[in-house]
Amino acid sequence: MQPDFKRLSVFRTVVASGGVIAAARELHKSPSAVTYDLQRLERLLGAKLFRKSGRRLALTPRGQALAASIERAYLDLQHAWESLGEADGQEPLRIACVSGFGRYRLVPRLMQLLPRDRPVEVLFRTASGVQALLETGRVALGVSYRPLVTSGIASVPLGEEELALVGPKSRRATPAPEAIPKLPFVTYEEFEYVFFRWFETHRIPLPQPWNRGDHFDELEEALESVANGRGWCVVPLDSALGRAYRSRLRVHRLKRHACSNEIHLVGSERELRSEDAALLRIAALSA
Repeated sequence: MQPDFKRLSVFRTVVASGGVIAAARELHKSPSAVTYDLQRLERLLGAKLFRKSGRRLALTPRGQALAASIERAYLDLQHAWESLGEADGQEPLRIACVSGFGRYRLVPRLMQLLPRDRPVEVLFRTASGVQALLETGRVALGVSYRPLVTSGIASVPLGEEELALVGPKSRRATPAPEAIPKLPFVTYEEFEYVFFRWFETHRIPLPQPWNRGDHFDELEEALESVANGRGWCVVPLDSALGRAYRSRLRVHRLKRHACSNEIHLVGSERELRSEDAALLRIAALSA
């Protein structure tokens, strides 16, 4: 049986982007068309490649094996391409990061420390997306707010980030703790972990049910929604203080201790002992 390269490419995009909807945008296809391609590939292979994990898809063991094989093949092709184009070129530093800490703290400092002749490839993903990219070999190291520990992947503390409640700029007064569960919230993928951490730290009951309005795949779109007065959100403080949003929304701190979230560096035991991992630790500490 000849490989169906078209649908294997769709499968790879779903794994790399973290879901069907994100893959559909990247491939300029409808989500139903992407789902059909995946189902067709599963029928051709006679194996389930994904399983449901809450609202998201997770790779089955056979799906992980296929994704890893595809990634190795792509990396071999990429290495061959690069070796033909640049015989003396350096291997890029390939990392996957959760958006808040990675985009607003780690990467800006990393750019100052990294030698100018060393290329870098940074992919911003959810925590589950970071894990998928590590498992398939697409990246060597990951940065996540979850201490990922699976077969072949270890985790070490990298730093901390503060989580904060943000609201529209027009709302000057910080809501009373008892009023917070009733606020209209804007959410993003994997918001549950960040929100639950913040509510638990401040000993505020979780909303029952959540008063959720807008929902986005990316943190940046959620911040944009808050900046336009469409709701409230709990986000990494660094993202709210970034140049694009610090003058457009308001950070609210309760009169209690700050809520901190531990960030982890994840990868194989060998990669965690590498010079690249040491460089990321320096960047995180100096950020």
